[in-house]
Amino acid sequence: MREAREFQYDNLRCLLIALVVLGHLLEIAGEFPHKETLYTLIYSFHMPAFLFLSGMFARFDRGKFIFGMALPYLVLQALYTSFVEKLGDSYVHVQFSRPYWLLWYLFVLMLYTLLLPVYDIPSRWGRGVLLAASVVLALLAGYDPSIDYQWSASRFVTFQPWFLAGYYFRREEGLRLWWRQAGRSVRIGMTALAAVCCVLFERLLFSCGVTAKMLLGSYGYESLGYDWRMRGLGMCCAASVICLLLVLAPRLEGRLPVVTTLGQDTLSIYLLHGLLVQLLRLKYRFLLSEPWQVLVVWLLLLLLLGNPIAGRCVSFLFGAGWYRRLQAMRAEKRQMPDA
Repeated sequence: MREAREFQYDNLRCLLIALVVLGHLLEIAGEFPHKETLYTLIYSFHMPAFLFLSGMFARFDRGKFIFGMALPYLVLQALYTSFVEKLGDSYVHVQFSRPYWLLWYLFVLMLYTLLLPVYDIPSRWGRGVLLAASVVLALLAGYDPSIDYQWSASRFVTFQPWFLAGYYFRREEGLRLWWRQAGRSVRIGMTALAAVCCVLFERLLFSCGVTAKMLLGSYGYESLGYDWRMRGLGMCCAASVICLLLVLAPRLEGRLPVVTTLGQDTLSIYLLHGLLVQLLRLKYRFLLSEPWQVLVVWLLLLLLLGNPIAGRCVSFLFGAGWYRRLQAMRAEKRQMPDA
């Protein structure tokens, strides 16, 4: 029996994928007031939060891994690199060992999925040790300049704690049940505490002179002139925002017009918006000169790529939909009586 769809997480996915698209547009937009501040604010939490949600719903399925992750990565890596190369970017060539731009997320998600049997520790104590070890590794990775874009090694290590945290949180049914049954005063207090922590950590992060590059998880400490304390502070910011989103999630349980639909079709937005952003970067950058232009393009991309038709097509091609359909047809054929 299929589990009931949890719309609150679809609504959170909509928020996060909208921030992903906005962040990518801000990368190539013209200069305007507070652009860098907004860009850095988005990158202080949106990818950790997305990986947290991915970890919550992660499970290993051999068919989905091969046909919904590994094969799409190879196809999309070839598509993105050849597309950008044809548009005139002389620094990009077709290769597969260095995930291109946004495809790092698909690549590390593929690796995390392969490691699920390792992550799946039955005891809480063991889970806590593994999660703590992943945090230490994320802080230490910045000292090794050899851990970089190749095979997305730096991002694999840096963002692993968020995937693990989501994976373990989903299995803490007791904690989630306690929150659902908590009284109004407890809910208000927890929400206020999470919100205050968000504001304090973000203010402290910006007062320390953080830049968006420091939050990408791709650059070593020496190259950008920061250390583990800045990365640790960034992790505290992301953790506080994730906590705030989780305590607010029950208020988003219902289906919301447009928002829930976009949240259910984040795959199509994620995989396809990058092609259009690169087209804008290399040929039509003038369309993002002003803030209102960025806003219009942002909304158009979300509505164009997040509609159910695009979602079904992309899910069929790159989400192992065609493989599941083929498996179902084979199962039906085996069950048919011989003529």
